[in-house]
Amino acid sequence: MYKYIQDFIRNNSRSIFSDCTVPQKKAVSEIVRGLFIAGTPILRHLVQSEKKTAKKQAEKYSHHLGNINLKEKVEAFSLKKVKNEVKKDTIIAYDLTDINKEFSKKMEKLSVVFDGSRRDMVDGFLLHGVGVNGMLLKLQVHEHETKTLNQVRLNIVKELAESFGGNGIWAFDRGNDGKLFFKDLRQKLKVQFVARLRVNRTVVMKKTGAMEKLENVSVGQYPVFILDKHGRTDTKTEYLLVVSKHLPNKPPIRLLCNLKEEYSSQQIVGMYLQRWGIENAFKRAKQKFNLEKIRVLNYQKFVNLIVLIQFAINVCTISFIAIQKFTDSIISGVLICYKKFIKRKSLSINLDSFISFLQKSLKPLILRPKKPKSIQISLLSRRQLEKLGSF
Repeated sequence: MYKYIQDFIRNNSRSIFSDCTVPQKKAVSEIVRGLFIAGTPILRHLVQSEKKTAKKQAEKYSHHLGNINLKEKVEAFSLKKVKNEVKKDTIIAYDLTDINKEFSKKMEKLSVVFDGSRRDMVDGFLLHGVGVNGMLLKLQVHEHETKTLNQVRLNIVKELAESFGGNGIWAFDRGNDGKLFFKDLRQKLKVQFVARLRVNRTVVMKKTGAMEKLENVSVGQYPVFILDKHGRTDTKTEYLLVVSKHLPNKPPIRLLCNLKEEYSSQQIVGMYLQRWGIENAFKRAKQKFNLEKIRVLNYQKFVNLIVLIQFAINVCTISFIAIQKFTDSIISGVLICYKKFIKRKSLSINLDSFISFLQKSLKPLILRPKKPKSIQISLLSRRQLEKLGSF
């Protein structure tokens, strides 16, 4: 079982460092293996040789990460796995996440970001994420010095929309509520989308021509126009507004849609809620692979570690799907061991528990014994030390 999993990781890894030198391939393959087992991007925790010190091996990994560019290879690998699965109604989820690095003042290209967990502005990085059918197609660091957030977001949608041949329905959270962005999606890119609106948004009802605040619009479906950047009604572009009470004791959800076919309000809300898959991918990257603990100062090394975590998540997703689809005896053996693992740990069958299973099943990295603490004999008694405030 261990050999099958290790071979599966190794075979998928070959595509991302095909253009690298032999030393670079060795370093990247060791980093990938270390990510799967240790679940951390701290280079000193990924060392795998007893003959060299942890510091020496970490310096080697750091050196090679600064001389290669893995972003395009990892994104091409991820896109290849789902490209043929994207149909006209497949949900393509886009969202942003942040990495808090408030104590890392020397990291290159730090910017001020909003930390969603603390609800505060901190130093860190902003990441653009795109997910399809559980695969993380993008985990792109936003370079605030070169392009604006809107420009990068539109370029990402354009690139992937062309790759999918216009198929798929994009799902956006209310943080992407923008009049110009919606217009570009409909007129320039001609993509289908479902986007959640902020409650303070004003729309123009097509039937009456009246301007309405969303908080005053009752449950239902309405053809609407939105205002342009000058505050005038853009009658050339029509959208569908869906207001649905999908949860009891909660305010209704308000969605702006551009869809080629007719769907019920329940179906449209279901499309939007599939966007939560990208949130789970972000959570997985931060909890299972400790995304926020990256310590490298160089920007290129930072980006490479980000995409390697993206790659690790996608390989886990592929293997998780594979063990449930195929009936090969080796794969069935992995599935049996996985089911024993979740039963022993009282977990449910999902991708998170499967990642935990992989981390426990793979051969461990080299464990270096910790140096014993030096025992210093005190001249004073414990009672005297307590009086002095040492305890």
